[in-house]
Amino acid sequence: MSEPSAGRCLVVSLHDVAPPFEAQLRRQLARLDSLGVSRRVLKVVPNWQGRYPLPEAESLAALLRAEAAGGSQLVLHGLEHRPRGPWRGPWHGRWRAALVAGRAAEFVTLDAVVAERSVREGCALFARAGLPQPSAFCAPGWLITREATEGLRAAGLRWLVGEFTLRDLASSRRLFLPAFGQVGGSPLHEAASASLNWWLGGAWLSRAGAAKAYLHPQGDQDGLAVRRTLRRVGRLVAESGWRPATYADLYGDV
Repeated sequence: MSEPSAGRCLVVSLHDVAPPFEAQLRRQLARLDSLGVSRRVLKVVPNWQGRYPLPEAESLAALLRAEAAGGSQLVLHGLEHRPRGPWRGPWHGRWRAALVAGRAAEFVTLDAVVAERSVREGCALFARAGLPQPSAFCAPGWLITREATEGLRAAGLRWLVGEFTLRDLASSRRLFLPAFGQVGGSPLHEAASASLNWWLGGAWLSRAGAAKAYLHPQGDQDGLAVRRTLRRVGRLVAESGWRPATYADLYGDV
C-alpha cells in the first residue's frame, strides 16, 4: 500500500445509489457540481431490497456510466441493502446493527460463503449494466462481520470502506479518515451521528491530509443536515483548498 497522494483530499460519497432514489441522486449530483465537486464516489446497491436490479434501470445505469467516465468511482454497497438472516458476529456489532441500522445491516447477517456469493452477484449486475467492476466495497450501515470480510477477499475485492477508515484487504492496513455528513434519518439520528463524527475526528480535520463527506437520498434533502454538509464541503473546497477525490485516488488504485 503506497502513501496517499499529495494534497488535502476530500472524498464526497453518495450512498444508496439505487433506482428508487434516482431523482434524489440527480439533485445531489447537481448540487455538488455547483460546488465544484465533479469527482465523487457513488455507492451503488445493485439490487435494492431484492426488487430493483440495476440492469433494468437503464436511465440510472447510463448516469453511472457517465459518472465513471468522468472520473467518479463506483463502490459496491452491498447487494440488497437489507438483512437476510439473523444477526451474526460479536454482541457489540449485533447491538449496533439492531439499534441504528436494523433495516440496512446486510453484511452482519451473512457468513463468508454467502458474502462471497453476494459480492460476485453484485459484480455480475455491474457488468450487465455496463459498469466498470468495483475494487472497493462499503457495507450497508458501515457494518460487517469478520467472516463476511473474508468473503470479500475471496471474491477478489481490494478495499473496504468503513465509517472512518479505508482498509486494504490485502495487507489489512487502514487509513483513518475524519468524516461528516447526513445519514438520512430522524433529527435525533442526525444529531447523534454529527456528535460521533465530531468526537472521533472533528478536531483532527484541520490537520488531516484526507477526509470524507457523505450524503444519503433518504430524509429531507432541504433539511439542516444536508444543508450543513454541503456548506462544509463548499468551504473546504473553495476556501481551504481541499481537492475533490475518490478512494481510488488516495492510493492510486486506478
